[in-house]
Amino acid sequence: MKFLFVYNKKAGKKFEDALIEQISVLMPQSIDFLFVDIQDFNTYDTTSFDNLIAIGGDGTVNTVAQRAHIEAKTLGVIPKGSGDGLARFLGISRNTNAAIDTLLHGKSIAIDTAHIDGLFFVNVAGAGFEAEVAHKFGAEGVRGLMGYAKVIIESFGGREEQKVTITLDGKKKTMPFFSLSIANGAQWGNNFEIASAANIQDGLLDIAIMRKPKWHEILGLITFLRSKKQENNRLFTYYKAEEIDIKKSGKHWHVDGEPVILKRKKRVKVKPKSLKTIVPQ
Repeated sequence: MKFLFVYNKKAGKKFEDALIEQISVLMPQSIDFLFVDIQDFNTYDTTSFDNLIAIGGDGTVNTVAQRAHIEAKTLGVIPKGSGDGLARFLGISRNTNAAIDTLLHGKSIAIDTAHIDGLFFVNVAGAGFEAEVAHKFGAEGVRGLMGYAKVIIESFGGREEQKVTITLDGKKKTMPFFSLSIANGAQWGNNFEIASAANIQDGLLDIAIMRKPKWHEILGLITFLRSKKQENNRLFTYYKAEEIDIKKSGKHWHVDGEPVILKRKKRVKVKPKSLKTIVPQ
C-alpha cells in the first residue's frame, strides 16, 4: 500500500505544522507515504498511490474524495476541520493517533456519492438558511463552533421562508422552506444531525425540509438536532429519493459545507457504492 496525505492548512481553527511530523512518526516504516498541500493536489500525479488521505474538514474531504472516486482509489480521513460531519458520521476519531490506527487497521467499505448539477458531494448539500451560513462563514473567514454560532445568529433574523418545488423520483411537491438539506451522510458537523435515518450505502438520499423556527423553539431545535432521532414534526419534513429536481431554491447553495452558486434548476442524483472508504472495524 502507498498513502498520499493531502493536508489543508486552512482547515479548522489553526493548522499545526507538527501534525505532519506526528503522522510520519505513527506510520510504519514498511509503508510508503508522502504529503502534499491541497493547493498543489489538483496537478499532483497520484497514479502510484492506493490510498488518498484527507487531512482537514468536509471541504478537504470533498476534494480528495472526488479524486479518489474518479481514479478508483481508497479514501481515508484524518478529521481536522470545524465540523467534520462525514468523519463523525463514519465513526472516525478526531484524535490523530486513533485516526491513523483506523487507516492502518480499519476496514474498507463502499459508500454512495452524489452530484448536484455536476458538482460532486459525499456528505450534505443544501440551500436556504444553511447555504447562507456557509457563504457568510466562508466570506468572514471565521472557524470553529463559536464561529458557526456567530454567523448563525447573525443570519437567522433576516431570513424568511420561501416556496420550493421538488420532484422526488418523478413526484412533484411544492412547499415552504427555510433550510433544505440533501443528505448522503447524517450530519452537518459538530454532532448536529440533520437526517438520522441517512444510510450512506443504501443508494438513496435523504431530503430534510425545514420550516423557520420561532425564537422560543430554538432550544428544542438544538436538542432535536443532537438527538439522533430525526422524524417528521412541525419544523421538519423528511423524504428519501434516488433522483431529485429542485426549482426556486435560490442560487446560494453549499456542497459539503463549501459555498457555491447554482443558478438554474438543480438536478441531484446518487451514485450507489461508488467510493471506497476506510472506516473503523
